[in-house]
Amino acid sequence: MERRTALKTALLQNYSAENAEKFLSYSLTKEDLAFIQDTAKEVLRKMPPKAFNCTQISAIWAAIIEDHSNIPVSVICGDLHFTDKKIFVCKEPLPGPEAGSVIDGIWDGHCWLEFGGLIADASFFRTVYFGEVPHQFKNLVIQKFGQGHGTIIATPEQMRTNELIYLPKYSLSDIQINGLINGIER
Repeated sequence: MERRTALKTALLQNYSAENAEKFLSYSLTKEDLAFIQDTAKEVLRKMPPKAFNCTQISAIWAAIIEDHSNIPVSVICGDLHFTDKKIFVCKEPLPGPEAGSVIDGIWDGHCWLEFGGLIADASFFRTVYFGEVPHQFKNLVIQKFGQGHGTIIATPEQMRTNELIYLPKYSLSDIQINGLINGIER
């Protein structure tokens, strides 16, 4: 399936058709990009440096963007491939919280943000640098990108050039995002 179609399908899980089209046609300004970069730095500064935290990092970053700008942003869940290897495979959507419940489980997908035709991932490098990942994988990433990176923001084509392929499958609802943020505060 073409990536744009897959993204639109994911968006339609939580957006009206009209809002999905607005999302897909939004063009970022220089001010938008500066704001996005500043908020990414803020989120990474405030979140503990740990691996496999894509859901919470993506949720809090999206909420900040949504609350303080007019940039249409969505938390997308799906598969992530690097150098033609499947790194994360998303077989099912992230469970939605029920009132008063705590979800504490393992989920195999990956979350990132999309806005203005860009993919933004603030957790990939943390997982590589701080996670128990295969040594060969870690070395490949460091060889390709270097040490000390926080966020990667690029078009799908630029990601592909860097051998990263993000395959959208689901989008998170506001209820899911708020549940993840509430989990950060515990």
